[in-house]
Amino acid sequence: MKAAVLTGVQSIEVKDVPEPEMPDGGILIEVATCAICGTDVKMHRYGYAAALLPLIPGHELAGNIVQSGAVEAGYAVGDRVTINPNIPCGTCFYCTRGLQTACDNLSIIGVHRNGGFAKYVVVPQQAVKQGCVFHIPEHVSFEEAALIDPASCAINAAELSSITPGDVVVIIGAGPAGCLNTEVSRARGASKIILMQRSPRRLEQAIFTEADVFVNTSEEDAVNRVLAETDGRGADVVIVACASTEAQEQSVKMVAKRGNINLFGGLPRGSPSIQFESNLIHYKESYVTGTHGGSNRHCGIALDMISTGRIKAKEYISFIFDLSDFHEALQKAEHKKGLKAFVRPDSA
Repeated sequence: MKAAVLTGVQSIEVKDVPEPEMPDGGILIEVATCAICGTDVKMHRYGYAAALLPLIPGHELAGNIVQSGAVEAGYAVGDRVTINPNIPCGTCFYCTRGLQTACDNLSIIGVHRNGGFAKYVVVPQQAVKQGCVFHIPEHVSFEEAALIDPASCAINAAELSSITPGDVVVIIGAGPAGCLNTEVSRARGASKIILMQRSPRRLEQAIFTEADVFVNTSEEDAVNRVLAETDGRGADVVIVACASTEAQEQSVKMVAKRGNINLFGGLPRGSPSIQFESNLIHYKESYVTGTHGGSNRHCGIALDMISTGRIKAKEYISFIFDLSDFHEALQKAEHKKGLKAFVRPDSA
């Protein structure tokens, strides 16, 4: 079968690889679509210490079950499914407390094991056992369903940031992550959402999120605008949904007393440590947290939000490429063209 194979930093090629065998108790999915994520871009540009190369990346995927060793668990050949690629062990300190995203032994499809930029992907028994496989409602497309992983991260962020009805929420970054955080914040009852972005093009394509205020930070000061929009109080929640040291430092200045800052966007390898006025945290009694993934519970909520239209999943589908055009798809993602570029491996 054809697959996009990562062999090193800035080295990925589409080539023939052996078809995988279905493991005992697992399932084999014929991939209908797989989206390129920021993590895939980082792995290509900078490498990823935990990845064992050569590796087939891709973790935002959906498709049809073509072989199943989990029929008794409710997964039959022909079922349309999507997955949470983050497979928890279920037995470590954190898993036993229901904190799957903090699992000490997390195994990620497309990072630690071969992923979805191929005709077939293996879902191991452990993923089935832990509930990482989700049936797709008939009216939901494969591309829409493949968004449950990034959407689950936004749901996790909203919970960790304690977004409650009436909150003022600032989201810095209007890429896919920022848009998803905007939609989830609205669903959580935020009364005013301020979406910020340096690029006018990205800000314009985020109009569908229906944020209350759109701020072009290349033209005006982000902190001053937030204070003006909140009568000097600051935002109850600030979600930094971009890989920017400047934005992380600004978040401390724009958060309200007892407010929450969520560092949603990870910084690239080699980025300098941020510098901020720690006394602002001290005297405001504000909170700082981070988000890097979503649990199976979050994925279930995400699929329901997509199915019911509370997340406008179609808006994120900017490009669909054949696997043979993978490098063009990757370039779109690297240059932040559109929101999501999807690859259909079954076309190769």
